[in-house]
Amino acid sequence: MSQRTLKALFILLLCTVVYYWRILLTRDYSILVGYEGLSQNYAWLQYWTLAIRDGVLPLWDPYALAGHPFGGESQSAAFYPLHLFLALFPFNRQGLFSPQLFHEWFALAHFLGGCFMFALAREFGLRRFSSVIAGICFSLGGLLGGISWPYMVQSAIWLPLVFLFLLRALKAEETRRTALYASLSGLSLGLAILAGGLHLPIMDALVVVSAVVFAGLHPQLRQKGPLGRAWIRPAMVLGVVGGVAFCAGAVQLLVSMEYSRHAVRFFGLPPSLSASVRIPSSYPTEGLWPQGWLALLIASGKVGGGEVLRIYLGVFPALAAVIGIWKRWGTAWVRYLAGLAVIAFLYSLGEFSAVHGLLRTLIPYLWMAREANRFMYLAEFALAILAAYGVEALLYGPADEPAWRPLTRVLTWIAGACAVAQAIPALFEHPGINQWASLSILLVFASYGLYRFVIRGHSGPAVRFAMVALILFDLTTFNWTPEPRTGSDALERALSTRGAVNFLRSRPGKFRVQIASEDPPPIGDLYGVATTAGGMRATLLNEYLALLWNGRLDLLNPRYLLKPASASEPGDIYHDSKWKVYENPSAYPPAWVVHQVIVEPSPERLVRRLGSPEVDLHWQALLGASPEAALEPLVESASEDVKFRACGRNRLELTVRAQSRGLLVVSEIFYPGWRAAVNGKPTQIYEVDGALRGVVVPRGESRIVLRYSPWSFWLGASLTLAAFGGTLLAVFLTWRNSRRAATQSGLPAA
Repeated sequence: MSQRTLKALFILLLCTVVYYWRILLTRDYSILVGYEGLSQNYAWLQYWTLAIRDGVLPLWDPYALAGHPFGGESQSAAFYPLHLFLALFPFNRQGLFSPQLFHEWFALAHFLGGCFMFALAREFGLRRFSSVIAGICFSLGGLLGGISWPYMVQSAIWLPLVFLFLLRALKAEETRRTALYASLSGLSLGLAILAGGLHLPIMDALVVVSAVVFAGLHPQLRQKGPLGRAWIRPAMVLGVVGGVAFCAGAVQLLVSMEYSRHAVRFFGLPPSLSASVRIPSSYPTEGLWPQGWLALLIASGKVGGGEVLRIYLGVFPALAAVIGIWKRWGTAWVRYLAGLAVIAFLYSLGEFSAVHGLLRTLIPYLWMAREANRFMYLAEFALAILAAYGVEALLYGPADEPAWRPLTRVLTWIAGACAVAQAIPALFEHPGINQWASLSILLVFASYGLYRFVIRGHSGPAVRFAMVALILFDLTTFNWTPEPRTGSDALERALSTRGAVNFLRSRPGKFRVQIASEDPPPIGDLYGVATTAGGMRATLLNEYLALLWNGRLDLLNPRYLLKPASASEPGDIYHDSKWKVYENPSAYPPAWVVHQVIVEPSPERLVRRLGSPEVDLHWQALLGASPEAALEPLVESASEDVKFRACGRNRLELTVRAQSRGLLVVSEIFYPGWRAAVNGKPTQIYEVDGALRGVVVPRGESRIVLRYSPWSFWLGASLTLAAFGGTLLAVFLTWRNSRRAATQSGLPAA
């Protein structure tokens, strides 16, 4: 890597630090102020990191929602390999993952995205400075620079590498090189899958398919020869990219596919909608409003009908993208990128666009990308590269002012209109103008002035510094991702439970805690205290919801209730200035033995009978079918005992002393992938009471071991390791052969 390239990457790093100065250089701002960010990002990462440091695969989370598959929701990024670096850092004094390290990791992801985009722009043949502009615009502008969800950022940053290796695969003359670069493209797409948020990799896949088709159709890019033969290489590239991407992401994809059949998607739709069912077309109406295109130039806090997203690209980058399209239209990939930006924008309009309805109907699984406005991610990916082309044309094109006259006229009219829009409210105080819109207008003037200065032949270091400074000032000013810390935010509220958590940890036996509070702090994942709630989720297991909706969370062993200190009920056994702890006498034990079974084949009727006064679940069990081994009645006045010997993340060990053959009911959520052994012999796990696990135990003392070992993980992990190992081995062998050939020829190695 040359010294000039290192200097360019340092500029990207410096820009990232300036953009996120609030969370990197101060403690007054945070991206963990909101409840969602704390529950779905920080708490998950805390659980993941602690599990890895303990040498345990984070497959099952026993602490939140009464237990659930941790990797089921892809947003948890349970299998993202880059997170392994985080396990090397010690926890802070509270025994938690450092919030400051969390912020630094968040900013580092943006820096990596900028580096990847820099490399892609260089692959297009652009100069280093223009490539730096592309990196800044992609990683700090638009959707990527305005979201606070780390899993989306981690997933989004891989698209430039996907595209870079795709370009190399399409250009390679040797079949071996084509396969290698296509594999690296697929591996990058697999990393986007593992990072979480499957809808972004779906968009990436659309880019791959459309780019391959474009390369096969465009005369400048298509291989020479008969039409059928010319399509062999693009078809091969597409197949290799798709196959490697699926295998690389298989450990996440297979686990998520299994989970979706047992979970309910929860985002305002009817609760009966399974996570595996296609989202109806009546839901995803969260597209941009027709005036949403203005948000590319004028920053707005809310764009679209649903999510609060920032798609602001910046004034000068938008101008540079227009210049890139105008001046480099003869370049094949400029035409492709311009088309991608237009189609992505039209799709993002949602219900206002026929493109949205048509593509959503024709393209499989596109419905998984619920909010249409997220497709601005693809538009801004394309516009970032086009902006680099525009900067290239401005700085390194012919310094001929008449050649720029058509655009200059248009920009002069726009600047004049902005001046009028700015002057009228100032003179007449009506109509009012938003302060942010007013600042955007001033940035229009600054961009117009810089443009006029450059086309007059000025392109030295001072101009380049002014260009970077203007773009960075523009984007940083409208960076609303970090929020001021008020001392009563979600993170502080979670930290305030520390005293109650220490008290709960001192209590003997196995139990769960039910948090009777709005927005319950995720103490399960943060502190390892098993809870029946545990933070915000986009999906929930059917079994958990069956108990929740029927008011039977008592079956999940919530021995203690955690309530705010303002709770007026007497009888608390612990209290501090923030929280109170109560005992819950109605909670079921962590496990018990029954000798009577009520068979109810209908799942709906079985769930309804959970609340029936005729059924006493302390002594009876509701099953969908009779167990293979018939139960024996309880010996009169006989005592039976259940003890937990070990409670791990993916393993439970119990000792049961029964006076006759019975059904051991464990207050743990039933889910495929759990395996049971009684005295060393594998046995079946029954779904008891519509949600719990049950194992038939013989008379006498028995040792029961429950292990979570799902086939979806092991098969997926095998495919993922094969994809990574095979591709990296091919890269190493290619590098070694290149060095050997260079040594034999006396030339320096590539």
